[in-house]
Amino acid sequence: MPNPIQLTPQHLQAVQRKRRIALNFDVSFATRIWIRRNPDGNVDDLVDHLFDFTDQDGVVNDSIWWNWTEGNQVPYPSKHLPLFDEPTFRSWIEAGIDIVRLVDEATRRRGVESFYSHRMNGSDNDLGPFAEIPMKVEHPDWMFRTPWCVHEHNGYWNFALPQVHDYAIRNLLEVAEMYDFDGIDLDFARGVVFPSGEGWINRDALTAFVRRLREALLEIAVCRGRPLLLSARIPETLAGCHFDGIDIETWVGNGLVDVLALGVRSFEVDLGAFRDLVAGTHVALLPSLDDHHASDGYQNPGIEVLRGVAANWWHQGADGIQAFNWNYGEGYPYTDQDWPGHLQAYREIGDPELLVGKDKTFVVERRGGGHGPTVIPNPEDWSTPRHAYANTNMKAQLPVALSNDERVDTMLRLCVTDAVDGGDAEATIRLLLSDTGAGAGARAERLVPVIVATIGHAKPGLTNQPAAKAVASAVRVRINNIPLPSPTVDGGWLVTTVDRGALAVGQNLLGISVTGREPGAPALLVEKLELSISYPS
Repeated sequence: MPNPIQLTPQHLQAVQRKRRIALNFDVSFATRIWIRRNPDGNVDDLVDHLFDFTDQDGVVNDSIWWNWTEGNQVPYPSKHLPLFDEPTFRSWIEAGIDIVRLVDEATRRRGVESFYSHRMNGSDNDLGPFAEIPMKVEHPDWMFRTPWCVHEHNGYWNFALPQVHDYAIRNLLEVAEMYDFDGIDLDFARGVVFPSGEGWINRDALTAFVRRLREALLEIAVCRGRPLLLSARIPETLAGCHFDGIDIETWVGNGLVDVLALGVRSFEVDLGAFRDLVAGTHVALLPSLDDHHASDGYQNPGIEVLRGVAANWWHQGADGIQAFNWNYGEGYPYTDQDWPGHLQAYREIGDPELLVGKDKTFVVERRGGGHGPTVIPNPEDWSTPRHAYANTNMKAQLPVALSNDERVDTMLRLCVTDAVDGGDAEATIRLLLSDTGAGAGARAERLVPVIVATIGHAKPGLTNQPAAKAVASAVRVRINNIPLPSPTVDGGWLVTTVDRGALAVGQNLLGISVTGREPGAPALLVEKLELSISYPS
C-alpha cells in the first residue's frame, strides 16, 4: 500500500476555507445562452453577467467550481484538445482573448475561491450536436458504450486502462499549468467511468489515477508557491461509491483528496457515514443539489423545501453546501427554473442560523427520474440502473406500496431538524397516493389528480392515479408510533396535523396503514410524503 500523501500546513489551511455555498457553474452552457441572446455583446459584458447572482446584495457564495467543458472540446487555447466548434469562441482565441482566464481572474477579484471542474466522462456535445473527437475516433478500444451512446464514435473513456489515465492527466495538468485555479475538481457523477458491473473490481486502477494526478498537482503547487487543492464529486452514500468503483476509504485515508461533493440530485445524503469516514482527517464535505436534473418530483421545489434540505445537511455535519445547475439570474440560463427561489436560497441556506424560525418542508425522496428514462429509469417504470449509482437515487424510499393488511405499517424514515416541541409552530403531513386499481371495476368518486413530476416524464407531467375519496377515512398515519388525526382532503392530497410533541429532532419513523382493503386488491402507492413546519409571521 503506498504511503499517505503528506500535505503542507498551507495546503491544510486552504482546505479549511469557508465554503458556506459553493456553486458548480455550468459556465460553457451559460456562455452559449448569453451569446445567443446577445450576438453583438462584448466579452467584458459577458464576464460581468456571469457574476450577476454573486454581486446581488446578501448573496453568500464562497466558491465557484467553473465547469467549462464536457472534457472533450474546450474554450481555451489547448495544445491537445479541439476548440469548441462555435464562431464566437474561435474569434476570441484569434483575438488573443482567453475567456477561462478572464473569468478566473474576475472570480478572485471578488474574493471568491475558484475551482476548475472537470467532468470525468462527459458527453461529446459541449456546444451542440455530437462532434467527432479525434482521440475517440482514433482509439475506440479505449472506450465502452452505454444504451444511450447513439453515434458510432460516441462512448465513454474506460478508466481501467492506463492509456486513458495518461490522456486525462495530460489534459488536466495543462489546465493546472495554464491557469491559477485554487483547485481542480473531478466530477465522477457526470458520466460513468467503468463498464457496467466492472467498477469495484477496477477500484485500484481508479485510485492509481487519482494518486498520480494528486502528486502531479502538488508538484505544480510547489512551483507556483501556493496550494492547489483536489476535490471530487462522488455518490451520496459509501455503498454507492463502491457500486461505481470509487474506493473512497482509500482516497481519504491516503490523503488523495481535499473536498468531497456528495451526490448531485439527492436530498438524502449519508453525511453521518461520511463524517465518520473523514474524522481526524482534513477532508471537507459538501452535499450537492442539482435543481435542473432535479430530485424526482421536486424541480423548482420552492424555498421551503430548499430550506428543509439545507437544514438537514447542516444538522448532519456538512461543511458547506454545493448548488449545481441553479439559475444565475432572471430566466438565465434555464428559462423554466425558479430564479426568485434560488436567489432567496443563495441568501439563506449558507448559514444554519438564518434558517432558524423559517418555514420549511421536509420530504421523503423518490427514486430515479430527473434525467429522462434512457439514462435513469423513472419511478413508474422502474428498473435497476446497473450502469451507475450516481444520479439515480436508487435507494430512495418512494414510491412504495401500502399493505392491504391493516396490521402492517409501511415504514418511512424522515429527518426533521426543527425543534418545535413547546413552541408555536404548526406541523402538517401531506400524503399523495396512487391507486393502482383505479382503472378497474366500479368507478368510485375519486380525488382530483395531482402532477407528481415533470422533468424526464411525459409532458405536461406525470400525474398520480387518484384514489377514491373514501380513502381519507381508511388511511392511518403514525409518527414515532404516535397516531395522528384522520386525514382530510386538500386538492388530491391527504393532510393531517402533527402534535408538536410527536416530532424528534433528527430521524423520525413514520408508519402508514390502510383499513378496509381486500387482501388481493391492487395496492395503494405512496407517491409523495411531505412534512411542513410553519411559524407565525
